[in-house]
Amino acid sequence: MESPKAILETTIYAGDIDAAEAFYRDVLGLDVVAKLDGKFVFLRCGQQMLLVFNPVESARAGDGNPIPRHGACGSGHVCFRAADVAEVNRWRDRFRSFGIAIEHEHVWEKTGGHSVYIRDPAGNSVEVAEGRIWGFDQAAG
Repeated sequence: MESPKAILETTIYAGDIDAAEAFYRDVLGLDVVAKLDGKFVFLRCGQQMLLVFNPVESARAGDGNPIPRHGACGSGHVCFRAADVAEVNRWRDRFRSFGIAIEHEHVWEKTGGHSVYIRDPAGNSVEVAEGRIWGFDQAAG
């Protein structure tokens, strides 16, 4: 059997779904696909989905939902892919224009790739990085 070709969805958790929606929609420009107030917001990022669940609500059993309960406590991490260092820098500047503190900027010694790190309203670590930090072709963006 072949290995999967991509990650279809990634999940992070936020107690305030409205704040998470505003951050990922307005700051990162992701499109909202679905939302259930107080429970979750699902956003499209290219050919992948970012799912943001309220951790308390996603762990709650007995609501008739056949999907297995899943959830985590504490902050998580998500990294968005940039084509090159110029794009990473544009994101850094955009974050600053929204008054978002830059937590860290990093140049990966082995690959020369660049990353910038911030925190979303729920405290999740949000990174924008060149694909080359993992050896991915820059042309693929």
